[in-house]
Amino acid sequence: MVEALLAGRKTQTRRAVRDRATADPARNPAANPAMNPFGAPGEHLWVRETYAAFGHWTRRWNPGKEREEWAFADLTLATGRRWRFDHDALDVDGTRDAAAPPRWHKRPALFMPRAASRILLEIVAVRSERLLQVSAADALAEGVPPSADPVAAYRAVSEDINGAGSWEADPLVWVVTFRRLASTSPPGTDTS
Repeated sequence: MVEALLAGRKTQTRRAVRDRATADPARNPAANPAMNPFGAPGEHLWVRETYAAFGHWTRRWNPGKEREEWAFADLTLATGRRWRFDHDALDVDGTRDAAAPPRWHKRPALFMPRAASRILLEIVAVRSERLLQVSAADALAEGVPPSADPVAAYRAVSEDINGAGSWEADPLVWVVTFRRLASTSPPGTDTS
């Protein structure tokens, strides 16, 4: 979906509602979109994505787990480099070897620091609805490629993210509409 964001095709996202009593208009006629966890119109969201960082793996003691664990030491900025997004073109390494010298490593979006984010979104609107209320226009706004049946294409994406059977469950979702702000290049970010 990052490619769809960068291409300007993705302007909407759906996320499961955790507190149904607050958000479900059928159960709560005064459902308040301001109760969503994503923010209000005008607020900003930053996007995490898979990226490459320059560094090495180390072992450290975790007192809470009472064991040693792996930790990645990100040296990207300290070595005058920039985080990269062309990780598939780089000679990246996924090996955890505490004795290895620093090198490029592909890193999951979950671990992306805020400073490395290159995509900033501004919330335009928020509403709640059932997942199966998604229209063809909404499915296209979710960033699926234009196809003969955008809802079917979005269903495939949704089930890939949320698991088999999630579509039929028809969960209540937050629909967050946004616009992408000018691409940013925070310090230490290589947008190539």
